Amino acid sequence: FKTVPRSMFTTFRCSFGDCTTTSGQPIFEFVHEGYGTVASILYCFFVFGVSIGVFNVISAIFIESTLAAAAALEKAQKDERLQDERRWKVSITKLIRNICEVAEQSSGGEKLSDIVESIYQIDLQKSLLDELVKRPEVKEALDDLDINPDDHCHLSELLDPDNGGTISVVDLVDGLRRLRGEPRRSDVVHVNMMVRSLQLVVTETQTAVLEMQSRISHIHDALSPNR
Repeated sequence: FKTVPRSMFTTFRCSFGDCTTTSGQPIFEFVHEGYGTVASILYCFFVFGVSIGVFNVISAIFIESTLAAAAALEKAQKDERLQDERRWKVSITKLIRNICEVAEQSSGGEKLSDIVESIYQIDLQKSLLDELVKRPEVKEALDDLDINPDDHCHLSELLDPDNGGTISVVDLVDGLRRLRGEPRRSDVVHVNMMVRSLQLVVTETQTAVLEMQSRISHIHDALSPNR
């Protein structure tokens, strides 16, 4: 501590735990002997503040930046996968070929473009779809499409819009496209708007039915022989 630069260098060394003299003796043993217990306590608070406070804050900043960069990279890769038309076409082709085999609409040799009309008319039973998603090739195709594995066994329920027990290929393809990726706020808003529109239609229908019921009641009363 003879000069200001030397004092700054010594303070820097003490901040990182190397608080010794050139001969290897701890510096603050001399400080304790020369300045007493108060100086030692201040040194303890200094080391605690630097090692626990400042270093942890710096480490937290680095970790947060690393996690944010990893999340951004993962999102970019996922968006790239979702926008990959070739991946979509290859995976859907695998699915449709397996559907044709289950529905006995294909012998496995012809091109799908040659049996488009037959494919369009396929109505797949929900039980057949449940068996279909157990095939390794179908599971691989669904994974390539980023369909959540937890949804594989529920596809027959999710993709049956009218709850009729059968699923057309068109509904299947359209439903799989909507299931890809993470749920978005726009999906919830879209459903909410559709429910509101349906509520208005139901209210109008209810009003019309009540009016018709009232008119029928008046006609019945008018035609009643007791009147």
